[in-house]
Amino acid sequence: MDNLFETINKFDNNITVVLNNSRLTIDLNDTKDRYCTEEDGGGECFPYEAVVSSFFIKLLKYMNGDDLKYKKFAEYIILWLFYKLNQKKENEISNLNDFHNKYIKGNENHIDKINGAGSYNSYKNIINNKKYLNTIDIKEMSKFYVPLKSLCKLYTEYSKKKKNYTTCSQDAQDFAKHFEGLNQDSNITENISYREILSSLSIDYNDFKNECAKNCSYCNDIPTLSEIKTPPSSLMGSKLTSVLLIFAAISISFGIAYKYSLFGFDKRRQRQYLRENLKKIKNKMNYYI
Repeated sequence: MDNLFETINKFDNNITVVLNNSRLTIDLNDTKDRYCTEEDGGGECFPYEAVVSSFFIKLLKYMNGDDLKYKKFAEYIILWLFYKLNQKKENEISNLNDFHNKYIKGNENHIDKINGAGSYNSYKNIINNKKYLNTIDIKEMSKFYVPLKSLCKLYTEYSKKKKNYTTCSQDAQDFAKHFEGLNQDSNITENISYREILSSLSIDYNDFKNECAKNCSYCNDIPTLSEIKTPPSSLMGSKLTSVLLIFAAISISFGIAYKYSLFGFDKRRQRQYLRENLKKIKNKMNYYI
């Protein structure tokens, strides 16, 4: 996982967006010559979205693979893409489908030429496996970028400093604050796709917490995340199922009592059986209502 988060940081630092006097510019650091005809900016450069898409595909290809870590990495890279695209508000891209249709579709050869052979196929494999992300809103997805960056910081700083990671607790609290903010947002927790991403962040944070606590004394008091909130509809569905099961139990109890009467069982024993079962059922109903 360390390599995963270090890679995100490395690529993220190579493409920064600056807003000066309401004008958005892009700083490509030492990679500017690959996207502009002149380093001083006097020549023509690829559009902002084209540069972002190129970095996005490079990231996917860089960590290509079939294991679970790669699938999670791809999910995080899509978060990175959405955040970068959302920084340019006028780009008129609302979701991953829009991005694909405007900057990827029909550009297979161009993509492979810039990013290396097989880059387009790497991209397509990811998109096909992450179809649930194709239509969700870029603005909502961009909210996950801040906790993702905080998580990247935790992993990369710990990787470098190990037991000397003195700001571990403070950095962990920063992540927890952003995570809990999303967990309190009903627009996030009531969407199954967003909840899956929250779950990924939570799992990776807990893995970090357990690993860091073993080796660094500064990590002993880092916060514990709350459970991801369940949508009200799911709770209602669970309660309704329980109530239906209770009514089924009532029917079965009366059916058994009826059979007792047919076969001549003692009526006192029959009444005692009914009272005991009805009492249990009543207690269960009080619990679920």
